[in-house]
Amino acid sequence: MAIVGVQSAIFGVDDLAACEKFFADFGLVVASRSADEIDYELTEGSHVVLRRSGDASLPKVFANGPGIRRVIWGVDTKEGLEAIETDLGRDRPVTRDADGTIYCEDDAGLPIGFRVFVRNRLVSDEEFTNVPGLTRRWNRHRKWFSRARPQLIHHVVFGFPQFDKAAAFYRNRLKFRVTDVARGRGIFLRADGRSDHHNIFWARTEKPTFMHISFGVENLDELLAGANNMQRQGWNSKLGLGRHRISSTIYFYIENPAGGEAEYSADTDCLDDNWQPRIWEPLFGNQHWVADLPAFLTVPPNEDVRLLADEMPELAKVNS
Repeated sequence: MAIVGVQSAIFGVDDLAACEKFFADFGLVVASRSADEIDYELTEGSHVVLRRSGDASLPKVFANGPGIRRVIWGVDTKEGLEAIETDLGRDRPVTRDADGTIYCEDDAGLPIGFRVFVRNRLVSDEEFTNVPGLTRRWNRHRKWFSRARPQLIHHVVFGFPQFDKAAAFYRNRLKFRVTDVARGRGIFLRADGRSDHHNIFWARTEKPTFMHISFGVENLDELLAGANNMQRQGWNSKLGLGRHRISSTIYFYIENPAGGEAEYSADTDCLDDNWQPRIWEPLFGNQHWVADLPAFLTVPPNEDVRLLADEMPELAKVNS
């Protein structure tokens, strides 16, 4: 059994029309639409589903306000799906839909689901970069982008007071790998069937919170084209363009009327089970360079990174 990433992110939103404009500008493609629901499909086959907040089909609210109401994880095989159903059914209610999707809640109370998901193969052009002393692109331009068209869902981010408890469920019950830890701030986890640096991040917050969803684009050029287009359409970014040290990801977060933020992501680290988790000073790990860094996010002088060890012993053997 392997979990291969987010198959669907199901939102409850207050203003469906505003959200429809946002995601059209953002670059998602509509698969189906009704008066009360919009379903977007990405190239990999994953979905973003928008429903009105009062829709009776939505599960209970995890976090106040608009945002993701349920995350459905893709599983590679029917046998793997049945194994998850059996295991989780030992200590919580698990229901099954007519299409075979199973539903429950994680240990933080977030509604989740699982269904068989065969991801579409993604193909990107190799874009050679010329640098001083090393010319790799001769007699041709780089690929041009006028806007972004995200191809995949990289990760989702939630906050919870007991973030370590929330993360432990994914590690212990669903075989996610802990990839890195932001000291006292949160835990990054990778699904066992994916190579992205993380597919879910649990942050420490005072109350349950939906924070953002990350969408993968081809490269920095496409990310910049998307960021510029979103700003021209009037959408706001608090930080602007930046790169995370902890995952190498180039990012651009945009305030999202569907809740939290939507992130364009490019050039993220890819990991396998040879990776060793590390503990990071949170701000040092989060910001390498950023377009607009508020004073309260200034990196303190004790910036460091180390291998995961005695400081968080409950995670020390996570990938053994």
